[in-house]
Amino acid sequence: MLSAEDMFAIHNLYSKYNLCSDAGDAEGYAECFTEDAVLTVEPQGVTIEGRKAFLEHKTRDAASRGGRYRRHWNGSLMIEPTDPATARGRCYLIAYNGEPGGLPEVADCGVYDDVVTKGADGEWRFSRRELVMDGTTWSRS
Repeated sequence: MLSAEDMFAIHNLYSKYNLCSDAGDAEGYAECFTEDAVLTVEPQGVTIEGRKAFLEHKTRDAASRGGRYRRHWNGSLMIEPTDPATARGRCYLIAYNGEPGGLPEVADCGVYDDVVTKGADGEWRFSRRELVMDGTTWSRS
């Protein structure tokens, strides 16, 4: 069983990930992961591993938006403790892209399956994220 503080911290991790990702904050985004974390995106065949790769990925992603904004929403977040310092998190993803001043369009829909880990510093971070896309407008560039 996780404490209420740990559950709150994990929920905040999901929010921080989305907000930093949308803002193109590469440092904040990378801070959401352990040093050896792995993110996979299927069926696109994307694997991102390690802090440097997360920084590069988010910097590249933010630069590729062409002035459009990005918004993420996660729903039905389910957190299942596996031990006092590890939990499984699962949730739905819907992400939107839009022109400034305009309403966004759905860009991505999928399901996350995560492992979150409490570090020696007491902070919760993703150690593994697996995203399976139902559909996406995203392409590897």
